[in-house]
Amino acid sequence: MEEYQERVIKEKEELDLKLIKLHSFILSQKFTKLLPSTHRTLLERQYGLMLEYSRVLRDRIALWEGGLI
Repeated sequence: MEEYQERVIKEKEELDLKLIKLHSFILSQKFTKLLPSTHRTLLERQYGLMLEYSRVLRDRIALWEGGLI
């Protein structure tokens, strides 16, 4: 495996951990009680974009491994 491929795999793993943490926060009571709606909206948007980025990385990895997308 090429070095850049290993970096992409590591990046996806780190991103997925951040996604889990952000998703947990979004589902928590702190999210609705502590943050103004503008911040909540931006964090929800950020979560969606991070999720899409994770999917792109997943698809790239699948291509390297010969998998179908």
